[in-house]
Amino acid sequence: MSSRHFDNPFEDYDASKHGGTDETTLLDKPLILKLVKDYVERILAGSGKSDYKLRADLYVGEAGIAYMFEKLSRSTQLKDLFPCLEHAHHFIQRAKEIAAASSKSSRTSRVAFLCGNAGVAAVSAVIAHDLGEQDEADRELHRFREGYSVAVSGGYDADEILVGRAGYLSGAFWLNQVLPAKPIKRAEIEAVCTVLLKRGREYAKVRRCAVPLMYEYHESDYLGAAHGLCSILHMLLESPWFGEGSGASETKLADIRGSVEAFLQIQDEDGNFPTRLVGSDKKLIHWCHGCSGAIYLLAKAYLVFKEEKYLAGCRKCADSIWRHGLLYKGPGICHGVAGNGYAFLLMYRLTGEKRYLYRAGRFAEFLSAGCFVANARTPDRPFSLYEGLAGTVCFLADLLEPSQASFPFMDVFGVKYAGNE
Repeated sequence: MSSRHFDNPFEDYDASKHGGTDETTLLDKPLILKLVKDYVERILAGSGKSDYKLRADLYVGEAGIAYMFEKLSRSTQLKDLFPCLEHAHHFIQRAKEIAAASSKSSRTSRVAFLCGNAGVAAVSAVIAHDLGEQDEADRELHRFREGYSVAVSGGYDADEILVGRAGYLSGAFWLNQVLPAKPIKRAEIEAVCTVLLKRGREYAKVRRCAVPLMYEYHESDYLGAAHGLCSILHMLLESPWFGEGSGASETKLADIRGSVEAFLQIQDEDGNFPTRLVGSDKKLIHWCHGCSGAIYLLAKAYLVFKEEKYLAGCRKCADSIWRHGLLYKGPGICHGVAGNGYAFLLMYRLTGEKRYLYRAGRFAEFLSAGCFVANARTPDRPFSLYEGLAGTVCFLADLLEPSQASFPFMDVFGVKYAGNE
């Protein structure tokens, strides 16, 4: 048994045993519904009673729980189990109160999406829109846009997805996906991408990297989704430059594509990636570090470039997650069982192959296994979106509607950039 993961107790998919004619035969729907109800009740009973200071943000704060309820309100199978928008409004109001009282740098927080006020504003705008409060939605969109001037400033030093430009872009894409007005302009998205590209080129040149684009976070050349290269490249691939009639220069496209190709070359035979570009052989099966997050970049590259090598890379990631992804760290989506299960839902949408929906179902089933309940670590923020149960609920909700499933703020299938010109 590994020190990081439980042994996988399930046999893999076999069409002769598991090849039913529809999705329902591969999933234990009563168990999924029970887990959703149990987890939401625990969130409602326990939220705000942590030993840790409450946070506002999406990553481990109240806004993440608000996002979960907003997502449930869109689920045809779950929206009537709870007063979802009422709860979403409650948690986002609490997030806004915490954010208003915070002493965090306003400059950093304006652009930070997962760990700052940009994410709070974006989710608040969507919830207000859902409730028919358009004036409030417009005010919150204005607050989100306050991050734009910071993001296009060359003096702002964060590029990754937690507090940097890539995260701000993921928020912009999400807003244009879920709001009918598609409020973030194409020109604004392109401007952020231009700064991101310039900074990646400059840092790669200084570090003499073989990768055309590279970025620094906390003095390290991280590769993982939360902290490093792969999510930055993913957001660049989501940009208007890769849409029809983009008009992007060949140099821009070549540098991005060359970096994606170089990243794929780093994948090892087991399907995983090191945590850093240089000087690390540490391999983690997490969304934040390793193949569970890298798979989203490779999937997007496959959809953009139509080359089988990227799909082959995705399959290697998924196989590694199947072998090593039942983590001791808990149920969450950043570094937990649900986050690893999400990779199988991505693969099901990408390929239509039932083996991946079967695997996702087994990871959900493992959440109720006695050995997991008894031995998994309780996260520091046990009810949160990325570490705790709120993210797990999102995974379970997507498992019930797998044709629409997407890891929070990383939907590779939507044409999300097409905002107002």
